[in-house]
Amino acid sequence: MKHNKSDDILKPMQAGELARRSGITVRTLHHYDALGLLKPSGRTEAGYRLYYAQDIACLQRIQLLKNLGFTLAEITSLLQDDTRHSIKRLVDDNITALNTQIESAMRLRDHLQLLQTTFAGEAEPSTETFLNTLELLEAYSRYFSRDELQNLRFYTRQRATRAQWQLLLDELNTLQAEGVKPTAPSAQELAVRWMEQLEQDTTGNPELLRKLSLMAEREQALRDYLSIEMEQLNFIQQAFLEHKLAIFRRHLSPSVYAYLAERYGDYMKHWPPLLRRVNQMLEQGISPESEISGEVAQDWLTIFQGYAGQDPKAQAEIRKVQMNEPELRRGTWLRDAQLAFLQRAVAAL
Repeated sequence: MKHNKSDDILKPMQAGELARRSGITVRTLHHYDALGLLKPSGRTEAGYRLYYAQDIACLQRIQLLKNLGFTLAEITSLLQDDTRHSIKRLVDDNITALNTQIESAMRLRDHLQLLQTTFAGEAEPSTETFLNTLELLEAYSRYFSRDELQNLRFYTRQRATRAQWQLLLDELNTLQAEGVKPTAPSAQELAVRWMEQLEQDTTGNPELLRKLSLMAEREQALRDYLSIEMEQLNFIQQAFLEHKLAIFRRHLSPSVYAYLAERYGDYMKHWPPLLRRVNQMLEQGISPESEISGEVAQDWLTIFQGYAGQDPKAQAEIRKVQMNEPELRRGTWLRDAQLAFLQRAVAAL
């Protein structure tokens, strides 16, 4: 009679043989026994554990569940059919945990690839340079998702953007060394180019601007990387505001301008969050005539009336300047699609 290898599986096995054929250790089998997870169905006359077909099938299930990421406690619950633990919930929880691990691994790979690119063609970096760069990359991770980082040139093209920003920073240092004020045309022109570069490096996304601004405010690592201080960032912001006010000053009557100049800076701080909401609606295909779009339109009018006042004539003066002066839109993250959306939403009120 021909021997069938499958017949061996039906024979009871001692721990050593089962461990060898299953790719685990005898200690693991003993541990499972102590936990009550896998108890052998029999013993030899000498007291050695004997595992029968049903025990081997149970071990296969344990190994499968372990490979899927379940803990021994969860496996015990599942095999005992403990109704306190939902199988669906255990599966969902493990998928969530695996997704987190995958995200972390991909983020680590991104960091390492960026470090490789950053140091390419250079001499061996010093430990301090390496640690400072690593600190900066970790700081980015606290503010941006992995998908957002792929659209942030500050992150993906650090060497190139650093060189571009260094040129702008050199100009800023020169102006400040000469005692130039934010109201000076040269400071205003630099501020506009600064904002346009920032707009380019955030791919025109107001949400990336918001997070990058928050990061620049809170993270010394970014300011050290760019060799810039908060006082200099404030200088640029003031010069950028002065550039907008100078345009209004050329066209508005003195009284209307005086009202606007006192309030424009405070109310325009609400502009980036509003643009972020408009972007989200455009991405989601929401109609400008919808109720939620009407809320955004109302918020836009609130901002406008905040610096323009309630006088219809003053509002008309300001709107005329906004329509006829494209220079006002430079460095503001405002695109034609966003403007058209807002105009339609306001018209639908």
